Amino acid sequence: MSCITMGITWNVLAKAKKWGNSIGLVIPADVVKKERIQPGDAVELVVRRRIPRLEELGGAVKLRHKLDNLLREMEEGWDDL
Repeated sequence: MSCITMGITWNVLAKAKKWGNSIGLVIPADVVKKERIQPGDAVELVVRRRIPRLEELGGAVKLRHKLDNLLREMEEGWDDL
């Protein structure tokens, strides 16, 4: 199948969600409205798996010490090398 790509105009971060036996992605309403996307329209999806940064995992990971303190100690330790 060939298609004409109009150009990538939006960079959207979406969370994959279970949808029946499939995985679905939700296009934010503002993008749908601005691009006039209708149900049944073909859209091109470029997939890049995003790996969260350590700072973003701070609330999801139980640590004995505060993440900010650990990161600061790591940065200070580089000066000793």
